[in-house]
Amino acid sequence: MWKRALGACALSLSIFTYSPVVAQEATIEDFATRSVMRAPSLSPDGEHVAYRVAQTKNGDYFIEIRDTDNLAKKPVRIGSEVMSISGFNWIGDDYILVNFLQKVRDQVKDTNEGVFDDKRAIVKADGTGRFIEIFDDTTIVSSLPSKPNAVLVRTSKFNRDDVSRLQASGRSIGDIQVRDFYEMNVKTGGLKKVLNANSRFFGYQIDMKGNIRLATEYDAGTRENIYYHRAADRDSQWTELFRNSVDDYADRLEILGFDPQNDNIIFVAATNGEDLASVYEYDLGKKALGEKIFGLSDQDIENALFHPNYAKAGELVGFGYYDEDGKYERVFLDGEMQNLFATLQATFPDNDLFLGRQSRDGKAITFTTQNYDNPGTYYLLNESGLQELGKSRINLDQENLFRQEYITYESRDGVKIPAYVTFPKGEGPHPLVVMPHGGPWVSYRPARFDEWSQFLASQGYMVIDPLFRGTTGLGTEHWLSSFGEWGKMMSDDMDDGALHLIREGLVDPDRVAMFGWSFGGYSAFAASVRSPQIYQCTIAGAGVGDPVLFRAAFSGNRFLRPQLEKGYVGLDTIEMAADKASVPVLVIHGDLDQRVRIFHSEKFVAAMKAKNKPHKFVVLEDADHFGDTLNYDHRKLMYSEMAAFLENDCGPGGL
Repeated sequence: MWKRALGACALSLSIFTYSPVVAQEATIEDFATRSVMRAPSLSPDGEHVAYRVAQTKNGDYFIEIRDTDNLAKKPVRIGSEVMSISGFNWIGDDYILVNFLQKVRDQVKDTNEGVFDDKRAIVKADGTGRFIEIFDDTTIVSSLPSKPNAVLVRTSKFNRDDVSRLQASGRSIGDIQVRDFYEMNVKTGGLKKVLNANSRFFGYQIDMKGNIRLATEYDAGTRENIYYHRAADRDSQWTELFRNSVDDYADRLEILGFDPQNDNIIFVAATNGEDLASVYEYDLGKKALGEKIFGLSDQDIENALFHPNYAKAGELVGFGYYDEDGKYERVFLDGEMQNLFATLQATFPDNDLFLGRQSRDGKAITFTTQNYDNPGTYYLLNESGLQELGKSRINLDQENLFRQEYITYESRDGVKIPAYVTFPKGEGPHPLVVMPHGGPWVSYRPARFDEWSQFLASQGYMVIDPLFRGTTGLGTEHWLSSFGEWGKMMSDDMDDGALHLIREGLVDPDRVAMFGWSFGGYSAFAASVRSPQIYQCTIAGAGVGDPVLFRAAFSGNRFLRPQLEKGYVGLDTIEMAADKASVPVLVIHGDLDQRVRIFHSEKFVAAMKAKNKPHKFVVLEDADHFGDTLNYDHRKLMYSEMAAFLENDCGPGGL
């Protein structure tokens, strides 16, 4: 059916049209403008598709819902005048759960306690009736294939206001820290308890029938994770499967999901004595690790793929990995899904392809294509054929975007470092911006369309995005070798990427800068004080100034504390700034940043100012740490300041 539909149809007109006579080079304003369309999602019955659509350059999103048999029909629109819509999920054929972002205080309370909180409400998809608010701490666990009018959720039946009232009265908040499992009626929000959650357990996992079958406990006495299993019977008891030490960092194990052919077998990502994690079977009855299912020689396999069909919620269908060109690929357990994906990928061979949701009857599906010259195009495939729903960034012309390539280079001690390079127009040697990612302990790969890289390339700069040591997903040693190396070996890896491009004749050695955000911002601080100095300037966005000061905010976590004490150690760039900073630094920070508090940047700037070191400090008012809080005005200011700084203040003649 899928191949016939693809072969017989042509793309329909996009809902949003943008047809300039001549393609225009992208401006700062174009990059600052929020996405017009975001994340289309199909209803379980396949009769409607919903997505967020921007009203202004700042986003100000509302939800638009269209009939899939007539996309030209006037849509239903759902919005809020008092709260910002941050996302939604279909929870039934005719109901969606809408997430709102609400400002609840004027100042950041503490690390990870910012000024914005989430609210949730059930909304009828035809726009009629009232919003039905649900408890603030409610999270959807899964749809329930056998119960189309219910979803599995977790909640403690409390709102954030309840926390404040309890704390004010001096009572314990322990009761609201345990979220039990409930079936939630999608029409009324009514709750029916399914399972009392154990206050010690986390990492619950369900099988394909919606039964809560697996859980994890942390034993503070032995510092072990204990993994438990229970039968599908509602009254069955938890039994221990195995343990592993949280301090044995090389012994990594993550439960991925149940074998779709045998619910007594689970798949796990485990190192099993090797440097890299591979996928293994684990027999719940025998309590034993079994056959290796899938593994590679250059990366961990930890990314499980689940069936997009609402009727097959939670069914594991494959695993994700990156090929030799750095492109995200999949290996499927399910032949039908393999055929569907291969057919779609053959239709868009030069793009990454991401499946959305599939209707229960399997006759309709949404998906997204993306490439360095395609910020995101959304499609619907059903019995009517293939139809384009719209584009994410209609004001960015394909021919004026910039190619991204995957490379590897050797660090100074011989370790292979992968990286992604974005090429500006024209012949080299180019000016270069080194752009380390945040985290740092994240399984990071840049998106196929990366806004920051594309913006910098539009200004004439080559960009390298290195997967330096500390980046996870590349084996145990690649991660562990970063411990205690903030601003040291990790920064060596970044510098060596620039030096590699210089040796290749692609980069002018006298025109090199660094820009990063969060840990990347720390790296930009560190680059300004390190020697030998290879940069003409650095730009630090939301940067950590001192890793020890930063980790103190997480010291209450007994599980992570020893790991952070070993890992989050390195150069104190605040202490070094006054005497060691040797290049101009542009510092950018949101004043409502809850993850990396703005005092990190303020302290660094104060040290620079005390010794009259060249710098500029740009505060993004009302901005948090994360991208969704950076509106058009924030992004326009940030990009304008970056462009001007690189051109005019980066070294003697600018970059």
